[in-house]
Amino acid sequence: MHDNIQLTGEVLRQKWKQFAVMVGIPDDEQLKLSEGWLRSFKERHGLKERKRHGEAGSASQLTVEEERQRVQKIISDGGYRPRDVFNMDETGLFYALPPDRGLANKKHSGVKGKKVRLTYALTMNANGSERLEPLIIGKACKPRAFKNKTGDDLGFYYRNNAKAWMTTGLYQEWLRDWDRKLVDRKILLLQDNFSGHKVPDGLENIRVENFRANLTAHIQPADQGIIRCFKAHYRARYINCSINRYDRGITPAEIYDINQLSAMRIAAAAWRNVDATTIQHCWRKSDILPDNFLRSQSSPGQPSILISALVNNHTAESYTHAVQTVDDPVTVVEQAVVIALDGLTERGPLHRSNRMDIESLLNPAEESVIIDGTTDQEIYQAVMDALEAEQNAIINGGVDDVDDDGPDEDLPTHREVLDAAAVIGRYLDHENDIFARKLEGLLFSLKRNLRLQSAALVPTRITDYFHRDRA
Repeated sequence: MHDNIQLTGEVLRQKWKQFAVMVGIPDDEQLKLSEGWLRSFKERHGLKERKRHGEAGSASQLTVEEERQRVQKIISDGGYRPRDVFNMDETGLFYALPPDRGLANKKHSGVKGKKVRLTYALTMNANGSERLEPLIIGKACKPRAFKNKTGDDLGFYYRNNAKAWMTTGLYQEWLRDWDRKLVDRKILLLQDNFSGHKVPDGLENIRVENFRANLTAHIQPADQGIIRCFKAHYRARYINCSINRYDRGITPAEIYDINQLSAMRIAAAAWRNVDATTIQHCWRKSDILPDNFLRSQSSPGQPSILISALVNNHTAESYTHAVQTVDDPVTVVEQAVVIALDGLTERGPLHRSNRMDIESLLNPAEESVIIDGTTDQEIYQAVMDALEAEQNAIINGGVDDVDDDGPDEDLPTHREVLDAAAVIGRYLDHENDIFARKLEGLLFSLKRNLRLQSAALVPTRITDYFHRDRA
């Protein structure tokens, strides 16, 4: 427990009674909370008895170097290959946060600093060859932008609860799903000691080891720049989308509006852009890998360049200069955010005096909070909000969005998409560069798929399936 409270059966019983009073359950209708109830509760939530060690053995007295040696020994003794050692960590993402420090509290201006939150669980291996599909946690089961589809329908590993938190239940579901997918392969998962990371019984292919408390900032690869790189890629793309909206004539009060689905698409692209070079760099920086791992990895190359960085010569030159002059790939990606901010400032909607610095933009204090510090009242309110959302979903045809989910635009028809693709095609005819040729190929595939889909949707009559015999 984060408050160093020993979690016993009696503590669980008393906490249940407190919540029963808050909800208003009469005394004569409350559960008896027998030993059988307690045993079932512990099994459902993965609670196990553990020996309580004294302060002399606490993690706070371990040095960073001792912990690095301990992890190196686990990897070496287990005989794991670089591709089979993983790290997972969660981070919050305020996906609609404007890069303008003056907007968050300016309610009269028509522009609000939206701190709508998603939680991302990011997992990657030591040589950067695998980045798992992120576990994404939001508040709504079916946000308005999903158009009554599920996260699975849209290609995401998406789950929800009233606070967009990582919980023991979600963590265990995710870990079991991953374990089932592994065939003839044993892996090691390194993670922090967050209270929700309770490893379920029955894992066959995944060994889980926690870092010691208070040391993850020094030794966890995700904290050495991988998460920061993911957020930098997201912010650069999000700001460029805002610039595009401004160039289309959308007012400064609305250029930062984005719905959850669009944000998840941008975040998916941002995670794909965290390349092997960056991941290897951060694992080396953590210094938890045995020496033979470092010798087996290829020499780091250059980080991948954002497509948005190739849109104009000024941006491309600035980005290329950063790649050539900076050794840290995370710093290179941060430069892409700076360039995007420069573009927003030059066009006018972002005043230089209100421009957020990189640290405030990539690491807002509230964004890093996963679940710590939650009061009984907040837990109660979260449950009540979830019940209200379920009731609203029935009324709203399946949509249980509890936040303002940004602009809700109608989907374009196939014909409108084909017309737009034709306009882009005419523009590309006059461009002579590699990017234009690649985009032509993508547009060709898009138009072909749309026509195939349209053909499958051609309305028919029952008489179309009957043919008159010809004598």
